[in-house]
Amino acid sequence: MSVDEPRMNDRQVRIYNALLERDRSDLADMYRSALDLLATTALAGNERTRISYICHSMREVMNRVLSVVGTSPNPTIKPSAAVQVQALPDVVAQYPELNLDAESESVPVPQAVAAMFDKLVKTAIQEKRRSRDHVAALLTDDGNSDHAAVKRWVEARGFFVEWTHLEGRQRHQSELPGDGEIREHIEVFEELLDGVMTDFFALRHSIDDLLNEINAKVAEGGDE
Repeated sequence: MSVDEPRMNDRQVRIYNALLERDRSDLADMYRSALDLLATTALAGNERTRISYICHSMREVMNRVLSVVGTSPNPTIKPSAAVQVQALPDVVAQYPELNLDAESESVPVPQAVAAMFDKLVKTAIQEKRRSRDHVAALLTDDGNSDHAAVKRWVEARGFFVEWTHLEGRQRHQSELPGDGEIREHIEVFEELLDGVMTDFFALRHSIDDLLNEINAKVAEGGDE
């Protein structure tokens, strides 16, 4: 399956088709949807919604493509920080006298609550580091999480995360990112991923050619 989409340039078509080849038509379609939305003009009053949809799509693509193209350098952390946060209210409710808002330099807390907060903070730190290490494993040869490419990827993804969600107040149109700014962050993703995929498919084709050559020689030997 391939795509014939006039709004896509050559690099975008390569990424789209590469995702299809990896059996991730869902990511391919989400990526194309972001590009399609960016290529259209928002209706009056719909600007923020359009930005949210574009950024949600790109955030999902950037998060999921890591495991599609690369491999995770570290095992998934369980339970996740999100799961631990959901459990906090039940634990804190066991101590009705606990006042975390007390105006004091230090607030005494039960050992069980302190242990949960300690575990939560450590898990959040590990998850953040794991996410960056995952990006480094995809983009660099040595897993260097301080590499400039990793920083660019993380910043682009952070932009999409920021503008996916609505805020506590409605942003004025003058505060919203323009199409040029959104496009710049998408192009960072495309540039970095295209390089990885080009190397990946070049290696795969080399292996396929080698296997075909070996099989051809075996077949010739069997005919003698």
